[in-house]
Amino acid sequence: MLESTLATSPLPVLLLVDDDKNILAALERTLRGVPANIISYSSPNEALQYCQRNQPQIIISDQKMPLLEGCELLSKIQTLWPGSQRILLSAYQDFENVANGFSSGAVERYICKPWDNKELKFIVNKAISNAVFAPPQHKIPPKVIDDEPINFHSMIASHASMKALFDNIHQAATSNAPIFITGETGTGKELVAKACHAESFHQQQPFLAVNCANFTENLMESQLFGHVKGAFTGAIASQEGVFAAAKQGTLFLDEITALSKSLQAKLLRVVQEREFTPLGSTKAQKFHAKLISASSNSIRNAVLDGDFREDLFYRLNIITFSLPALRERGEDRFLIANHYLKRYAKAENKGFQRFSKGCQQIIEQYNWPGNVRQLENIIHGIIILNNGDEINSKMIISALSTTISPLDKQRIFTTMNETDTRQSNREGESITPLWLVEKQAIEQAISFCQGNVPQAAALLEVSPSTIYRKKQSWNE
Repeated sequence: MLESTLATSPLPVLLLVDDDKNILAALERTLRGVPANIISYSSPNEALQYCQRNQPQIIISDQKMPLLEGCELLSKIQTLWPGSQRILLSAYQDFENVANGFSSGAVERYICKPWDNKELKFIVNKAISNAVFAPPQHKIPPKVIDDEPINFHSMIASHASMKALFDNIHQAATSNAPIFITGETGTGKELVAKACHAESFHQQQPFLAVNCANFTENLMESQLFGHVKGAFTGAIASQEGVFAAAKQGTLFLDEITALSKSLQAKLLRVVQEREFTPLGSTKAQKFHAKLISASSNSIRNAVLDGDFREDLFYRLNIITFSLPALRERGEDRFLIANHYLKRYAKAENKGFQRFSKGCQQIIEQYNWPGNVRQLENIIHGIIILNNGDEINSKMIISALSTTISPLDKQRIFTTMNETDTRQSNREGESITPLWLVEKQAIEQAISFCQGNVPQAAALLEVSPSTIYRKKQSWNE
């Protein structure tokens, strides 16, 4: 966000919070020209995270918002910044909560929707004249880092390594130095780049992302540098490249090790001289944007193998963020799974509310080679293809069945049986007869293998004929 610039600005910060983006836009239009730096959030939780790191002098918040209502948000901000001025905005006749907000001191003024523009401007200008400044806060508070999960620009985490990363992003985002992000596919490199952009004081400028592996060399050069009319066959008009289109915002170059040596040399000049020349032109243009690059492959190995320029590596590698694989993030796996369950259950209008115990164990023990992206896609697919209020072991195993190895299948199947058995015993049921345990295990294995008896036999380490004989005995 605009945090570092605003913290040192002589103007007060006016924070607007409303889950309706049209209302936010209307508020911004109405208040354009008032002597304040305006920051807007459509998410109350993100607004609160901003306040945990920065001091807003004036807050105008809607009352009825999902997850966190206006009175509660203003109460939390009052705790963080007692000297802030807090205004509640609502179209609802929610007098009881508003009265409680006034009595607790969380709410100082109340404005009804639709508001009167003159009244709103008068109240805001009055608040600006009474604004109180306090020393700025630049770091995520230790309490947030140590004690609780957080959502940092759509990245969900409780693991210490991720929270340290969030703090580093906040610190580095105000610099214009190049940033390099490493991490396996699916760990969230583009999300980190977007967070750097959102935390910078150029967050109102464009954020552009280009995957360097998606283009041939000629197309990549035109994509980056742009071209003038007649620069090559088919160039019937001039076209702006991303170096120009990024303006004073952020340019994110993903899979940068895919660039050819020729393009690496031209990129080096852009980084060193902060200028570029479109194809077919002789006139250099200034490059103003922040440059963030990333690779899922080891850029150091690419340098050692001679595939990537060492001088460019050092130019791009001034600030490095290394993203841990999901398997290294402990409890974050289930935390993230719950986040996506809620998001996609709502998006797909389904009733899913939780995971079964066995399913939770699978999520926590599976190594997720595709990382967060794989987990997200698996949860989304399950919600689309199933109904109910609980995602169970069978659903997730079915979703994973086409992507996991036989060894992982056997380990997951064993985990599921052990979990289900322990859960059954905890519920106080009598000891299950051996033949029934055997029957349940065989039926579960056949279901897991989608009716393929030889595969089920291999998982159970018995012969297919044993399963056929057992099935026949159950029918007698």
